[in-house]
Amino acid sequence: MMWIGYLALAFAIVFENMGTTALKGSEGLKKRGLVVVSVVGYVLSFVLMGEALARLPLGLTYAIWSGLGVVLVTVLGVVIYGENFNRRIALGLILIIAGILLTNLSVESGSPGVGLK
Repeated sequence: MMWIGYLALAFAIVFENMGTTALKGSEGLKKRGLVVVSVVGYVLSFVLMGEALARLPLGLTYAIWSGLGVVLVTVLGVVIYGENFNRRIALGLILIIAGILLTNLSVESGSPGVGLK
């Protein structure tokens, strides 16, 4: 049931970004409520990431987790904290998404990879 792995991965990404966004808002761990949200987000993220890794290839899982995490946390930083967004950042995010797609297509097509077997 590969779809369960993808579902777990999606929730892992959401919780990891929740944790990261709350950590930013905690102002150096000074706001206890946001520190709690951050810790809970990270714990849930790692639990769900473990479930995803039990069902999906490591390289693909990490590429999606880290890549989509960067995209989502960038958007959250712009929306919640008013951080900068410009063409260079947009291009970088497009390249990250392209890399995730290429990784996903390579794994799903069964293309031979580099590594020890």
